[in-house]
Amino acid sequence: MTRQDGPGRWRIAWDGKWRSGFRGTRHIETVADLADVLVTRDADGDAEFIIGRSDAMYPYLDLLVSHDRWYVHFFPAEGQPGAYVDEGDPLAQGTTHLPAGSDLWIDNSMLTDAGTALRAASEFITSCRRPTGVRWFDLL
Repeated sequence: MTRQDGPGRWRIAWDGKWRSGFRGTRHIETVADLADVLVTRDADGDAEFIIGRSDAMYPYLDLLVSHDRWYVHFFPAEGQPGAYVDEGDPLAQGTTHLPAGSDLWIDNSMLTDAGTALRAASEFITSCRRPTGVRWFDLL
């Protein structure tokens, strides 16, 4: 377990599909706390998690999940489109509906697995920077 530099340094908010009642916010200190939250889902297996510092709006990491398919997006500052994790299958066909929170349809090549999503989120709460342990596609 890695301890961060103060109680409640990180804020993680989550949301499910509209009217699902799956919604909340928790202040976390450790990677273990993060993992405890990221395993939760609404009744249909969907969730959106927004992770950021307790004392700032940016940067933040947005993770959308439907069952075992994850979309991970880093937002560095207001008005900047950021980047998404680019470790999915580049030949994947079709799209996947990620109905929680932002309610997006994502190209399957932009999705990743749970291990990659957790690795990115863990590194983010350790450094408060865009994680370097995963490959990114910059939107600028």
